[in-house]
Amino acid sequence: MKTHGLHPTRLHTPGERLLHGKGVDSSVGAGRAEDWIDLDATVWSGTVCAVSGWRHHGRIRVGFHWFDDREIANWDLAPYWHECGPGPGAPSWSLPPTESEVALCLGHADARVRAAALARAESGALPASVLPLVLIRCADTDERVRGLARTALDRALADADEAVLRRLAPLAALVGVRRRYGTWVREAVLGRLGGLPEKTVTDLLSSSEREARTAALLAGAAYGRLGMTQAWAVAEGDPDEGVRVHAVRTVIRLALGFGRPAVLDDTRARILAHLYADRSYEVRRTTFAAAVEAGLLRARDLADLAVGHRDRRIRRQSCTAVLAGTDGDTVLDRLLCAPDAAVRSVAVGRLRGAGRGDELVRHLADPSGAVRAAACRELRAAGADPRAHYRALCADPAAVTPAVVIGLAEQRSPEDAALLHALTRDPRATVRARALSALRMLAAGA
Repeated sequence: MKTHGLHPTRLHTPGERLLHGKGVDSSVGAGRAEDWIDLDATVWSGTVCAVSGWRHHGRIRVGFHWFDDREIANWDLAPYWHECGPGPGAPSWSLPPTESEVALCLGHADARVRAAALARAESGALPASVLPLVLIRCADTDERVRGLARTALDRALADADEAVLRRLAPLAALVGVRRRYGTWVREAVLGRLGGLPEKTVTDLLSSSEREARTAALLAGAAYGRLGMTQAWAVAEGDPDEGVRVHAVRTVIRLALGFGRPAVLDDTRARILAHLYADRSYEVRRTTFAAAVEAGLLRARDLADLAVGHRDRRIRRQSCTAVLAGTDGDTVLDRLLCAPDAAVRSVAVGRLRGAGRGDELVRHLADPSGAVRAAACRELRAAGADPRAHYRALCADPAAVTPAVVIGLAEQRSPEDAALLHALTRDPRATVRARALSALRMLAAGA
């Protein structure tokens, strides 16, 4: 008999399981950090309808039939804030509330409901199974909810053994990354534990969730549980661009923390290779910015990038970065020969400040108009007349080039028309063509 391996069908989300009265352990599945985040998110998305007043209408396909999702999970039956006449109001839960109701209230979109659930911790009536949800609430955007949750977590962790802290460590690392107020959560758990366990780093790095892998990088590096090999494996092989960016930044921080020349040289070489090899231009650009900010790249490295990188933005930012440094003048000759005209024009603008203003005339014959314009600006700033140089070049049969002819026309002087007319009889076709174009620029007939 032939059998077929079928994947498990997940008809209900974690929040919907709670809504049907299932226990927290049953609803959260494997209990990974990502599962608790998913549980909290699904409860919020289901209850936000009641708070904001809008309703979500959708359908779920099961087999050959279509079912309205309201038949499967009616979130109107979830606890809500019940206004009790003139009184302050209270959640519409059972008395006493069940474990699933408390869990629903801890993830509720209404801050009053979340605060009411956390207030039960003062009397010791908060189930131990919802401690991970309390941890998530410690990074809540509502100040009152956040304060109640932190008090409850401190009380719960005061007598907790190492096994409890290890179970909460992955979630603390994840909340510490993804939530605005998550730093306190990470320190509350990992500080008591003395750092992030290496197994937690490995588990988070192998997660399918990008935020979990990011949390492993940041928390692992912060607590000294992440090695360069692990960080580079993520930087070079992770499918998510954002995670690769975090990994590169982590690599740079780790290398600077080591401070050894051999480590820095190896990191510099791999960063440069990564700038050429990574398939995402956003990753390449962010990697470049992080390396420059950290001072990891030398003047020679930046010059090589300015001359040879395929990304135009990186070429030009490399040129700007190297010329902003103290060693910029040492690579000026290399920049002046760059294929990118924007790089050459910036380098030409640096010549006069480097004491090499006498070389500006040579760049008046550059094929790029931007480079010629930069040379003209610098010559005028030095008190010279670019037009006189152009006339001298055009009058010399050995020095005249198509770029020089156009450069003379760019000076916009009608008096140069006679010289340009003479160039229309030059034996070189390129010079004659440029002379005709120059005459049209000056509105002078051929």
